[in-house]
Amino acid sequence: MTSTELNELELDLRRRLTPVLDSGVQLTVVETVDSTNVQLKAQAVKANQTLLLACEQTAGIGRRGSPWQSPPAGNLYLSYCVHSDRPLTELSLWSLGVTVAVADALERELSLECKIKWPNDLYLHGMKVGGVLLETVNLPGDAVAVIIGVGLNLASHPDPALLQRPVTCISKHTDRSVDLSMVAAVVSAALVDMCRLSHAALQAWLISSWPRRDMLLNQPVVVPALGEGSGIARGLSPDGGLQVEFAGELRTVYAGEVSFGHVDTQ
Repeated sequence: MTSTELNELELDLRRRLTPVLDSGVQLTVVETVDSTNVQLKAQAVKANQTLLLACEQTAGIGRRGSPWQSPPAGNLYLSYCVHSDRPLTELSLWSLGVTVAVADALERELSLECKIKWPNDLYLHGMKVGGVLLETVNLPGDAVAVIIGVGLNLASHPDPALLQRPVTCISKHTDRSVDLSMVAAVVSAALVDMCRLSHAALQAWLISSWPRRDMLLNQPVVVPALGEGSGIARGLSPDGGLQVEFAGELRTVYAGEVSFGHVDTQ
């Protein structure tokens, strides 16, 4: 991307995000970065309410530290940092909330019915199209900086053989023009709005919205960490865990691999 194209992207994004930026949010657009999350973590003390969009990542990070493939081909690499004094028990729902918010935005703007694989992977037609990564940095006092990264395959996707799972990109599933600026704007607004919800409002929203998006609901799953063999996924617990039924008994999973068939959460 040339400097002119980068400037045009930033100007267009600022225009689309005028109400968000007027509310106190800062925006930075860069051509290349190692990882948008890494950059905002390093700047966490001063980066309250900061959005960072990169056209390319050289060392993107997925869940549990796995690499996030980030080709320079019009995909979305976006992070948002916001300071919060909420307890971690409340912040634990933010990753789920952001994932639902992104799915809702894609459905609203591009008529795409995204499914979510607990806790924060986005799928189209059984193929992974994106994901969310939430990290925290302790700040002086009781506050934390919450860094939320969103990666979406818009124009291209990594090699499925390399990832060992089916993957896709949004452009393959819509006849509409997939414009990076438009998607970045609607996802950014969704991120900011979700972070401003009260805990009670977020809980109520997840309870009402999650079942329709839940890719695992009532499906056989394997949870190696529990050592129980195959169980049946039964949706979210009130605190954001995955409820799995084993021989009529519900167990709650909060972390680790959950798989069925060819799909996993790595």
